[in-house]
Amino acid sequence: MRSRRQRGMRRSDCDCARRSLLAAALAAPWLACAARAASGGTYPDRPIVLVLPSPIGGTSDLFARLVESWLKQALGQPVVVEAKPGAAGRIAVDHVAAAAPDGYTLLVANNGANAILPAGSDPRADKTKQFAPITMLARLPILVAASPSTGIDSLQALIARARSEPGSLEYASGGIGSTSHTAAALLFQRAQVRLVHIPYVGTAAAVKDVLSGTVPILFTHLGTVASLVRAGRLRALAVTGSRRMVDFPEIPTVAELGYPGFDITTWHGLVAPIGTPQEIIVRLHDTLVRAVARPEARAQLIALGMEPVASTPEDFAKAIAEDVRNWAEVLQTMRNEPQ
Repeated sequence: MRSRRQRGMRRSDCDCARRSLLAAALAAPWLACAARAASGGTYPDRPIVLVLPSPIGGTSDLFARLVESWLKQALGQPVVVEAKPGAAGRIAVDHVAAAAPDGYTLLVANNGANAILPAGSDPRADKTKQFAPITMLARLPILVAASPSTGIDSLQALIARARSEPGSLEYASGGIGSTSHTAAALLFQRAQVRLVHIPYVGTAAAVKDVLSGTVPILFTHLGTVASLVRAGRLRALAVTGSRRMVDFPEIPTVAELGYPGFDITTWHGLVAPIGTPQEIIVRLHDTLVRAVARPEARAQLIALGMEPVASTPEDFAKAIAEDVRNWAEVLQTMRNEPQ
């Protein structure tokens, strides 16, 4: 027969065993969750936020809505576009750079916010190294357009008018330091004419004022005003890329019209905060590349005046670094020019 001491020890051993089993049972879901999070195995299991560095209504917004639909369809989770405009893109850039590197906060990147911005500032403020590139998805030129009420029907007519009215003809852009502003400044520098820059916070307000005749000339992304060009409410004069656009073959390039080598192009893509697990970067990259390969997705981009692209993260990183160098040189040539 067991002693009281032996029976007490037996009960104590059983209690310890039960506590150990209970602790293990409680810990198991957390450990499994942590393991899956580390490997990206269950990603995504909650909504993804696409942060937009520009106002709603512009080309970047239209592009972001396409990406939103592609990701939502492929990943089976809600995707939300959140606009954080201002400070030439830095507000959005800083917000995403400071976000958790878990794949749930991504930046809708463009070379306005990711190349021109650091190129035009103190190199120590360069934020590009705080991001992990996912993929470049599209390239697009800037459109030079005029209100039909001006009577300006070609780029040559625009330059002639600017020469005859020095310092009085106005043009609108999506903001100081934007790609559209840079394209305009470089063009007028090469043509040796001076127009008055009217910067807007985003494209929608600029387009509205040009349509009303308040400002005669507009520099913007073609996709933003494609329907207006087709309807004849805006007169397309030229595009700033190296070749004509597939959907608008009748619009000549600036290079064709007497400015050889002129090539100002915007790109759009997605980047994540640095430190985002490689498995998540690969998952997002593969998802988006498959989406852009679909004929209907390519048609959507082309309709916005965009050339579809599907780069690897490594190639995208090289393109960003090259743009930072190139835009630094471009902005240096503009620095002392009147705008």
